[in-house]
Amino acid sequence: MNLLELKFSEEEYTHIHNLSGCNYSPEKIALYLDVDKKAFLELWYQKESLVRQAYERGKLVSDFNISNKQKELAEAGNITAAQIFIGLRKDTEVETIRNQCLFGI
Repeated sequence: MNLLELKFSEEEYTHIHNLSGCNYSPEKIALYLDVDKKAFLELWYQKESLVRQAYERGKLVSDFNISNKQKELAEAGNITAAQIFIGLRKDTEVETIRNQCLFGI
């Protein structure tokens, strides 16, 4: 299938966004959308494509919502939520330091 033939509606981009936020792989999203998997993955591998942007934004929004809820629960005095939130913060700090070392970012 030619990539030019693979076009998505706003509703389909919303599905990509929502499915990635629920940890669906690009392959499963292609199956859900009933499109050619190879053509979908070719678009997904292009970091600047709308497919990739919808996918990455879906993961980011989901991560934010989870972290934000953990923060709210931690601030309200939930010890387990505080421990989880601190763990998420440390994971982010490690990732930031790793990216600085590897990529100078």
